[in-house]
Amino acid sequence: MKTITLRILALCLACVLLLLTCASCTGGKTGKPLLTLEKDGISVSISVNVYQLMLTRMKGSLAFYGYTSPDGSTPDKAGFWEWLDKHDGTTLQTADEFYCDAVLDSCRSYLVALYLFEKEGLSLSAATLEQIETDLEELIRTDGNGSKTKLNALLATYGANYDILKEAYLIEAKADALREHLYGKNGSKLGTNIKDEYLEENYVHFRQILFTTYRYVYEKDANGDTVYYYSDEENKGRIFYDVHNGVIGYDENGAEIKDKNGDTVYYVKGSEQAHIAYNKTHGEPVPIPLKDGSGYEVENMTEEELAEVKAKAEELYNELQGSTQAVFEAVMEAESDDMAEVGEYEDGYYLPKNLNYAASGSSYAYLSQLVSAMEELEEGEITLVKSDFGYHIVRKYAHSDKAYDKEENKTWFSSFYSGLIEQLFMERCEEHANDISLDEALLATAPSMKEVGINYYY
Repeated sequence: MKTITLRILALCLACVLLLLTCASCTGGKTGKPLLTLEKDGISVSISVNVYQLMLTRMKGSLAFYGYTSPDGSTPDKAGFWEWLDKHDGTTLQTADEFYCDAVLDSCRSYLVALYLFEKEGLSLSAATLEQIETDLEELIRTDGNGSKTKLNALLATYGANYDILKEAYLIEAKADALREHLYGKNGSKLGTNIKDEYLEENYVHFRQILFTTYRYVYEKDANGDTVYYYSDEENKGRIFYDVHNGVIGYDENGAEIKDKNGDTVYYVKGSEQAHIAYNKTHGEPVPIPLKDGSGYEVENMTEEELAEVKAKAEELYNELQGSTQAVFEAVMEAESDDMAEVGEYEDGYYLPKNLNYAASGSSYAYLSQLVSAMEELEEGEITLVKSDFGYHIVRKYAHSDKAYDKEENKTWFSSFYSGLIEQLFMERCEEHANDISLDEALLATAPSMKEVGINYYY
């Protein structure tokens, strides 16, 4: 089912929001130090201005990925930041407090990255430094219309300037270089055991038989009849006519009527060429996409139809208890409305466990229901979940061998290695937690997430 799959994909992309970037400074034009780490003759710090820049970046990310509060507020509205919830699963906080803490914690971790970069004796390559200069010069040319002063005026909106932004680019490059030094490019230095352990601890693997409680609105012809197309890629866009039961249409000159693809048009017998004969057995209708590309148009079912769907789901759920994986998948292919999973994801779905799906909008909240249901199951067991989208007969699967490296699973594991490396690095950061000092008075003067601008670009 395309609509639900698109929402799942969006959530996989939204997971990267937790992997914040940060920046360091040494005072002067880049501001007063907010966080400082001094050890082994090495001194590094992060300024309050850079912290503010990071707040604006995070706010921009939340807005870009469409995060909303339960009442529908978006990050550009005060209501979003006043949203009170256990955003981390344990502590009751406003969204403002939670995301400010998240940015500050990220700054602490990247402060450690600066320290370790120096301690490991690393240096940025000439090519990296040159690229940073090139990127900044491009910003002056485009956003600043050739003037650094004009660029600084734009950056001031985010509590930054040219020097702060440059320092941000430098620390991001240093952090990347350090991670590659410690863990290898894309985790190439990490052993299979470490990756498998992270997979087991952080992901659930399942397949589902879905019965939706709404209908797609399908493309119709001029007579209001649903149009049926070929389902294979080779014939995509071609209408699937019922050549066995329909009759060929002829124009006033006696020539066969052709459609825009050059195919002969067949009509329903006795309709006098009013209604087209579609092959409803082997063809498939095409749902009408929403204008914003987020899914497809749907319409509500009647109460009678909803009762029928509920009864069908419950009956099938009971029948499948104790069934084999092969039986479950055969029924899934024959019955499920989630055709994207059936046709595109041969290894099923993988979702992160510890993610507040509702934070990115009420339409994603059902994913928390599915993930929670998996926590209660043993591998091979089946449960029935009712969501706003329908009835999900869900079977928990064991993780496939090296699932994170399988081509068919790349959708689900686009942030797997970055997440694993971040977790490993955070463990390194814990070793230096007591070495970091925070200027509480300076932090009190900094704006909150609610107060800063939304930064999409810098």
